[in-house]
Amino acid sequence: MPRTNRGPWLLIVDIGVPLALFYGLRALGASDLIALLAGIIPGLISSGISLVRERRTDLVGMAVILSMVGSSVVAVIGGDARLLLVRNAWISLPFAGITLWSLRHPRPLCYTVTQAMMPRRAAVMDELWETNPGFRHAWKWITIYWGIASIADAVIRVVLSYTLPISIVPATDPIITVLTIVVLQIPTQVLLRRTGTWHQVFAPRRPTPA
Repeated sequence: MPRTNRGPWLLIVDIGVPLALFYGLRALGASDLIALLAGIIPGLISSGISLVRERRTDLVGMAVILSMVGSSVVAVIGGDARLLLVRNAWISLPFAGITLWSLRHPRPLCYTVTQAMMPRRAAVMDELWETNPGFRHAWKWITIYWGIASIADAVIRVVLSYTLPISIVPATDPIITVLTIVVLQIPTQVLLRRTGTWHQVFAPRRPTPA
């Protein structure tokens, strides 16, 4: 689930600019490490601005910043560019752990995150949670799927980072992200449609007549 509603700027700043910097600097003769470090800067600035503008604690956003800074420091100290390539695995694995651990709480993480992203549907979701056992069951399984998929996401990123040429790995990163999100929409939508609640949660709301 996306952490923020930034529209096309997400594609430009977080994906397009870093890739352009990486491949552009490499074409100019920069080392892989320098090119990767430069590619992190736009995403770091973007995430920082997003946190300041929203004026609230965004755990995922903070995790992104920490992974960028932490992987950069480790890579510079170790002199290994591949340590930067696995930085998103540093996000996926903790996210998987937190997601699966949330099943021990009254409301699992995927439910609470979705509700926070859709404040206009929060009351509807609360009502469905309290009155519809199938709705609660669906969100628990959705959370399980997201947790398992996040572990797979991290493993794939690590394997590709250490088996493919460094020049190819950055281009695979957005592909993995998009595929993971798209694939996870299947169990999310199937489970909610089976309960008959998908329309109430996700369908566009019709404007109220004047």
